[in-house]
Amino acid sequence: MTRDPTAEFSRIEITWERGVTRLHLIRPERRNAIDLRLAQELLRAALLERTASSGCVLLTGAGDHFCVGGDLKAFEAADDLPSHLMEVTSYLHAALSRLAAMAAPLVVAAQGHVAGAGLGLACLADVLLTDESATFRSAYGALGLTPDASTSHLLPRLVGLRRAQHMTLLGHVMNAEESEKWGLSTETVPAGQLQKRALEVAVELAAGPTTAYGQTKRLLRSSFARSLADHLEDESVTLSAAAGTADAMEGISAFSGRRSAQFGVRT
Repeated sequence: MTRDPTAEFSRIEITWERGVTRLHLIRPERRNAIDLRLAQELLRAALLERTASSGCVLLTGAGDHFCVGGDLKAFEAADDLPSHLMEVTSYLHAALSRLAAMAAPLVVAAQGHVAGAGLGLACLADVLLTDESATFRSAYGALGLTPDASTSHLLPRLVGLRRAQHMTLLGHVMNAEESEKWGLSTETVPAGQLQKRALEVAVELAAGPTTAYGQTKRLLRSSFARSLADHLEDESVTLSAAAGTADAMEGISAFSGRRSAQFGVRT
């Protein structure tokens, strides 16, 4: 009998469809707040073989809110809060590192309140789709805490240092319109259409050249940390390697033949 790899998950619902791995946070009664169990499950979900081989990963949250960050009730109940937060972030950050390193693009659909580590999940996205209701806030300062979940690394790269300071130090709450204008989100979706649109985008990406997408993700993120000369050399090497793949042959052939390319087929 084949074991169901998702059977032991209680905080995340995992489904696979048309090459898309969907990770759906299912703590709507807590606004999908991240406790230790959820952080552990997110890492386990990211490590699943089928997730790693998917063409796209779609991260969504149940209910009216995507994710409000850490679970404050769990914080209050912890006997040793510093040790508790170290444990939670160890799992959470390992999950984020895994998702970021995958060749598959990460699509995040965010609605309602997006705060703290939830903001970090939004920042991690390669494509961030937001509902008109979405609001984004750092929230750490109000708790006397500091950022985690990649927010202090990715937020200033996406929206600029001054705007990141505005959010983290002065507590500015970014609305959906600002999130797109400032460069955090990719697209704002009309009310009630977020989940449908997110799946459409994820399926489209899953049908694409995943290996090339993965190398493109790597090139974009590494561009902040090295010289132009070093980056140009990497672009040459990476492009040359990509040119030898079946996806490149299919893409060039399809373009020349004025037809749609058929890259790897996934179920």
